[in-house]
Amino acid sequence: MMTDSLTRNSVNIMGTSVVNAGLGYVYWTVAARHMSAVSVGLGSAMISAMVILSLAVYLGPGGGLIARLPKRATRADWVATALSAQLGCVAATAILAAAALYPLAQLLPALRPLATDPRAAAWFVLGAAGWTCSGLLDYIFIAERRSSLMLRRNASASVVKVASLFAVLAFGRHTGATAILATWSLSGLTGSVSGLVLCHRRIHRLGPIPWRVLRREFAELARPSLGHHAISIGGLLPTYLLPVVVTARLGAQQNAYFYVTWMVGSSIFMISPAVSSAIFAEGSHDAGRLRNLSGSSLRIILAVVVPAVLVVGLAGRLILSLFGHGYAVLGYPLLLILLASSFPDAVTNISVATLRVRGKLAAAAVLNGSMAVLSVAGAWILAAHLSIRGAGAAWLIAQSAGALAVFVLHKRLWPPPDRETAAPSARLDAREHN
Repeated sequence: MMTDSLTRNSVNIMGTSVVNAGLGYVYWTVAARHMSAVSVGLGSAMISAMVILSLAVYLGPGGGLIARLPKRATRADWVATALSAQLGCVAATAILAAAALYPLAQLLPALRPLATDPRAAAWFVLGAAGWTCSGLLDYIFIAERRSSLMLRRNASASVVKVASLFAVLAFGRHTGATAILATWSLSGLTGSVSGLVLCHRRIHRLGPIPWRVLRREFAELARPSLGHHAISIGGLLPTYLLPVVVTARLGAQQNAYFYVTWMVGSSIFMISPAVSSAIFAEGSHDAGRLRNLSGSSLRIILAVVVPAVLVVGLAGRLILSLFGHGYAVLGYPLLLILLASSFPDAVTNISVATLRVRGKLAAAAVLNGSMAVLSVAGAWILAAHLSIRGAGAAWLIAQSAGALAVFVLHKRLWPPPDRETAAPSARLDAREHN
């Protein structure tokens, strides 16, 4: 039964990524065809910075929600936990985004519109808050093993993103980087509203909770969040920081070629994270079958990744040519590098998920953090010599080093079955991580 649930939730999470990627291809194809490469590169860099700030706030509490929500016995307790995370993280994100506008513009001259254009600044702050709310809702749906709701929420948000881009191109007077930022921000806000409605109707009815209870729940959730936060930041930060590094190192136009190719490669990278999220959720409900879940997850990943790599590798030049001739010429070598990295990436993602369920948060954080530092620092160095291929090579090196560390240290990180703890509650209780 649990394996069936793992497969179902993995499919729904992958389906979410497929919808986002598919509509993302439509979005960026249209943008690349009707906007300059400079606008696309600058817009994607501002989006990356916006999402990085959002991730910096909600990733830890999001992981904590997956571990904590299955243990909330009553509706009132469940709602208090969910709403405390939402209110606290959304407020923190808005404050952080507003405070970051001027420093970002000073550190990265390409992002100067954030400090000089009030429209860009407003969309940046609103979008960051919206993406935080949306991201936490996805964690809630995963925690409750209702990832089909996550699929519906993301589908509606992606449709709004594409539709708003068409509206801007058809009726708007401003079609530059700020317009790209605005469509992504509107998508995040729309996804927040639709997700809250789905949560209210399909999981638990949301309602007023006394401020004293919300504050207590947020404090309880915050205690284990540091470990989950470090793990998630290390895993996802390179995804959004690499475009910023490429922009700073090579310029907005080269980042357009990098970002679009990275987006195409993400069609493969979505597979193993989807399965690892399902493992984390299933293991939080019952860690006794974690070893079986890990084996099933590897079979699921291999069954999907191998044919996907072959298809994207063979059709990659054609896919990139849809964005323009320059994208195919400069992006295809990078795409082949990214496809090669999908196999070690699968190993490290599954490893991190099993470590989280076992409560080995420090080991998982070190693994992800080391790969993040290696990929970002390597991209800064190699991009100067290999252009956008250097950023891809740095990512491949980091993932390969992480997979090698897993194989070398697996006996220390994964104890034999007789040493495993069957109940996840003790390992993931907030007090264990102080």
